[in-house]
Amino acid sequence: MATGSFTKFLSKWFLWILLPLFNTLNQVALKLTASVVESDSFGLSWFVHAAGSPYIWMSFCCEAINFALWLAIMKRHSLSQAFPLTAISYALIMTTSWVFFHEPILLKELLGVMLIIAGIAVIGFEPTAESGKSR
Repeated sequence: MATGSFTKFLSKWFLWILLPLFNTLNQVALKLTASVVESDSFGLSWFVHAAGSPYIWMSFCCEAINFALWLAIMKRHSLSQAFPLTAISYALIMTTSWVFFHEPILLKELLGVMLIIAGIAVIGFEPTAESGKSR
Protein backbone atom coordinates (compact mmCIF):
# COMPACT_ATOMS: atom_id res chain seq x y z
CA MET A 1 0.00 0.00 0.00
CA ALA A 2 1.46 3.34 -1.04
CA THR A 3 1.89 6.10 1.54
CA GLY A 4 -0.85 8.26 -0.02
CA SER A 5 -3.40 5.46 -0.10
CA PHE A 6 -2.48 4.42 3.46
CA THR A 7 -3.05 8.00 4.63
CA LYS A 8 -6.39 8.11 2.80
CA PHE A 9 -7.38 4.77 4.38
CA LEU A 10 -6.35 5.99 7.84
CA SER A 11 -8.19 9.31 7.53
CA LYS A 12 -11.34 7.53 6.32
CA TRP A 13 -11.42 5.16 9.29
CA PHE A 14 -10.41 7.92 11.70
CA LEU A 15 -13.62 9.77 10.78
CA TRP A 16 -15.66 6.62 11.42
CA ILE A 17 -14.07 6.23 14.85
CA LEU A 18 -14.57 9.86 15.85
CA LEU A 19 -18.21 10.14 14.78
CA PRO A 20 -19.63 7.48 17.14
CA LEU A 21 -17.20 8.54 19.85
CA PHE A 22 -18.44 12.15 19.86
CA ASN A 23 -22.04 11.00 19.48
CA THR A 24 -21.58 8.85 22.59
CA LEU A 25 -19.94 11.73 24.49
CA ASN A 26 -22.87 13.92 23.48
CA GLN A 27 -25.37 11.43 24.95
CA VAL A 28 -23.31 11.12 28.15
CA ALA A 29 -23.26 14.91 28.48
CA LEU A 30 -27.04 15.05 28.01
CA LYS A 31 -27.52 12.34 30.65
CA LEU A 32 -25.31 14.31 33.06
CA THR A 33 -27.26 17.49 32.29
CA ALA A 34 -30.50 15.65 33.04
CA SER A 35 -29.10 14.59 36.41
CA VAL A 36 -28.26 18.23 37.20
CA VAL A 37 -31.85 19.36 36.64
CA GLU A 38 -33.72 16.23 37.75
CA SER A 39 -35.12 17.85 40.90
CA ASP A 40 -36.31 21.00 39.08
CA SER A 41 -39.78 21.38 37.60
CA PHE A 42 -39.78 21.99 33.88
CA GLY A 43 -39.96 25.71 33.22
CA LEU A 44 -37.78 28.78 32.96
CA SER A 45 -35.74 28.01 36.08
CA TRP A 46 -35.16 24.45 34.79
CA PHE A 47 -33.93 25.88 31.49
CA VAL A 48 -31.63 28.40 33.20
CA HIS A 49 -30.24 25.69 35.48
CA ALA A 50 -29.63 23.39 32.48
CA ALA A 51 -28.02 26.22 30.50
CA GLY A 52 -25.65 26.87 33.41
CA SER A 53 -24.44 23.29 33.46
CA PRO A 54 -21.05 22.62 31.86
CA TYR A 55 -22.45 19.33 30.57
CA ILE A 56 -24.92 21.03 28.25
CA TRP A 57 -22.06 23.03 26.75
CA MET A 58 -20.08 19.83 26.35
CA SER A 59 -23.09 18.44 24.50
CA PHE A 60 -23.25 21.47 22.20
CA CYS A 61 -19.52 21.14 21.43
CA CYS A 62 -19.86 17.43 20.69
CA GLU A 63 -22.81 18.15 18.40
CA ALA A 64 -20.81 20.80 16.51
CA ILE A 65 -17.91 18.37 16.10
CA ASN A 66 -20.34 15.67 14.94
CA PHE A 67 -21.71 18.08 12.35
CA ALA A 68 -18.23 18.75 10.97
CA LEU A 69 -17.36 15.04 10.98
CA TRP A 70 -20.62 14.19 9.22
CA LEU A 71 -19.92 16.74 6.51
CA ALA A 72 -16.45 15.25 6.00
CA ILE A 73 -17.96 11.77 5.77
CA MET A 74 -20.65 12.94 3.35
CA LYS A 75 -17.93 14.35 1.15
CA ARG A 76 -16.42 10.86 0.80
CA HIS A 77 -19.45 8.51 0.91
CA SER A 78 -22.98 8.21 -0.39
CA LEU A 79 -25.73 8.86 2.13
CA SER A 80 -27.16 5.36 1.72
CA GLN A 81 -23.77 3.91 2.60
CA ALA A 82 -22.79 6.32 5.37
CA PHE A 83 -25.99 6.54 7.38
CA PRO A 84 -26.18 2.87 8.40
CA LEU A 85 -22.65 3.14 9.80
CA THR A 86 -23.85 5.75 12.30
CA ALA A 87 -25.86 3.02 14.05
CA ILE A 88 -22.66 1.76 15.70
CA SER A 89 -23.37 4.55 18.21
CA TYR A 90 -26.25 2.47 19.60
CA ALA A 91 -23.80 -0.20 20.74
CA LEU A 92 -21.36 2.34 22.19
CA ILE A 93 -24.07 4.26 24.03
CA MET A 94 -25.56 1.09 25.47
CA THR A 95 -22.13 -0.10 26.63
CA THR A 96 -21.31 3.33 28.07
CA SER A 97 -24.61 3.50 29.96
CA TRP A 98 -23.92 0.07 31.43
CA VAL A 99 -20.31 0.87 32.44
CA PHE A 100 -20.66 4.43 33.72
CA PHE A 101 -24.32 4.72 34.79
CA HIS A 102 -24.81 1.09 35.86
CA GLU A 103 -27.90 0.78 33.68
CA PRO A 104 -28.93 -2.81 33.00
CA ILE A 105 -28.71 -4.32 29.52
CA LEU A 106 -31.55 -6.70 28.79
CA LEU A 107 -31.06 -9.72 26.57
CA LYS A 108 -33.43 -8.29 23.94
CA GLU A 109 -31.38 -5.07 23.85
CA LEU A 110 -28.16 -7.02 23.46
CA LEU A 111 -29.67 -9.10 20.65
CA GLY A 112 -30.97 -5.94 18.98
CA VAL A 113 -27.55 -4.31 19.02
CA MET A 114 -26.00 -7.49 17.65
CA LEU A 115 -28.50 -7.38 14.75
CA ILE A 116 -27.66 -3.72 14.16
CA ILE A 117 -23.93 -4.50 14.04
CA ALA A 118 -24.61 -7.38 11.64
CA GLY A 119 -26.60 -4.99 9.47
CA ILE A 120 -23.76 -2.50 9.50
CA ALA A 121 -21.37 -5.22 8.38
CA VAL A 122 -23.67 -6.14 5.48
CA ILE A 123 -24.72 -2.66 4.33
CA GLY A 124 -22.11 -0.18 5.43
CA PHE A 125 -18.88 -1.12 3.77
CA GLU A 126 -17.72 0.57 0.61
CA PRO A 127 -18.04 -1.45 -2.59
CA THR A 128 -14.84 -2.83 -4.03
CA ALA A 129 -13.13 -1.26 -7.03
CA GLU A 130 -14.35 -4.18 -9.17
CA SER A 131 -17.94 -3.00 -8.78
CA GLY A 132 -17.05 0.13 -10.73
CA LYS A 133 -17.61 2.61 -7.94
CA SER A 134 -14.62 4.57 -6.74
CA ARG A 135 -14.38 7.49 -4.37
